[in-house]
Amino acid sequence: MKKQNQTTAVLNYLKTGKALCQEVAYEKIGTQRLGAIIYNLRHKYGFDIYSIKSKGKNRFGNSVNFVKYQLGNTQEQIHNISKAHGLS
Repeated sequence: MKKQNQTTAVLNYLKTGKALCQEVAYEKIGTQRLGAIIYNLRHKYGFDIYSIKSKGKNRFGNSVNFVKYQLGNTQEQIHNISKAHGLS
């Protein structure tokens, strides 16, 4: 199995239709730079990624605001963009 870079791993996670926040990105992908990866996916590769403002509790029980990201492209658009940039 080919090792994925973090950009491809984030994209593959978003392709599942699930929203991704920094905490999950760190746990599942190992990246602490989710915002930078999302920026590149949007601006360098052309993916339509939505920012969803969310509220929750941190590990200390304090209220916090954070962002979740979700892919807005259709499956056909995702396939075409991924293929054009070698991000499959």
